[in-house]
Amino acid sequence: MSRRPAAAVPYVLLGVTVFFWGSAFHATAVGTEHASAVVFSTLRALPAALVLLAVTALVRGSIPRGRTLAWAALSGLLMVTLTFEGIAEGTTLAGAGNAAVLVNTTPFFVLLLGRAFLGERIANWGVIGLVTAFVGVVVMVSSQLGGDASTGDLALGMGIALASGAGFGVGTLIVKATATRYPETDLKGFAAVQHLVGGIALIPLALAYGDIGDTDWGSADLWGAIAWVAIGSSAIASLAYFTALRAIPAARASAWQFLAPVVAVVVEVAYGNTPDGIVLAGMGLVIAGVAVVSIAPARAAARAGRAARDRRLALEVEPGLARRPAAVNRQEVPGDE
Repeated sequence: MSRRPAAAVPYVLLGVTVFFWGSAFHATAVGTEHASAVVFSTLRALPAALVLLAVTALVRGSIPRGRTLAWAALSGLLMVTLTFEGIAEGTTLAGAGNAAVLVNTTPFFVLLLGRAFLGERIANWGVIGLVTAFVGVVVMVSSQLGGDASTGDLALGMGIALASGAGFGVGTLIVKATATRYPETDLKGFAAVQHLVGGIALIPLALAYGDIGDTDWGSADLWGAIAWVAIGSSAIASLAYFTALRAIPAARASAWQFLAPVVAVVVEVAYGNTPDGIVLAGMGLVIAGVAVVSIAPARAAARAGRAARDRRLALEVEPGLARRPAAVNRQEVPGDE
C-alpha cells in the first residue's frame, strides 16, 4: 500500500464512525417511542457487548488483562454508561439543542487534557478549526436552545450533558494512551469489555427509573432500532473510532464528532424533513472546521518534509563542491598565465 492511501485509512474509518453516530439519532428517536431512554441505552450497550465478544472469539482475539482490563472497564463507565445515559437525560431535562451543544464539547476536553497528559499539541489552525466546527453545531441547533424547562431541570440537564461530553473525552484519551503504551492490545476485546461493563452499570438505573413495565417489548420498530444502534452505532463505530485513534492524534480524531449532527440532518432529509437555511449554514461551518483540523496537518507535514529534503540535498551538494579540485573551481581566463 502506498503512503498516501495508508494515511487516508484513519479518515475513512472516522467517516464510518460518524455515519453510524449520526444515524443513531433517528434510530434512538424511534426506539424511545417504545421504551424509556435508560432502557433503550441498556438494550443498546449489552447486545453490542455480545456482538463484540463474538467477533473477538471468531477472529481469535483476546480480552484485555491486568492494567488494560482496568482501563477498559473505567473507560466503559465513561464512554458507555455516562455517555449513553448523559445524552438521554440531558436531552430530557435540558432539551435537545442544549444537550447537543454540551455533548459536543468533547473535542475541547480532548484538546486540553491531551496536551496535559499525552503531550499532544495542536497548532493554532487546529484550534481555529475546532472552534469553527463547534460554532457550526451551535448554529445548527440555535432554534432549540433555551427551552421551557424549569431552571432546576435546565441546570441539571446541562450539567449532565456537559459531564457526558467530558466523560467521552476522558475515555478517548484512555483508549489512546492504552493503545500507545500497550500496542498489543486487542481493540475488539477492549471495546467488548467497555460495553459489557458499561451496560451492566446501566441495569440498576433501568430497573430503578426505566419504567420497564411500560416498554413495548413486542415492537418490531424497537428491536430494529436496537439492532441498528447496537451493531452499527456501538460495535462497528467503536472499532472504527478506536482503530483510527491508534493512528492519529486524539484531538484530530475527536474533532470528527462534530460531523455526527451533520449526518443526523442528512438522515432526516432522506426521510423527507427539509432543514432550514440556518441549519444548512451551520452544517457548512462544521464541515469547514473539521476539514481544517484534518487536512491542515497533512499539508504542514508535507511542507516540513519538502523542507527537510531540500536541506538534505543542500548538505549533499555542498561537501561535493568542497572536494572538487581547485583547478576545476577556478574560472580560467584565456591567456592568463
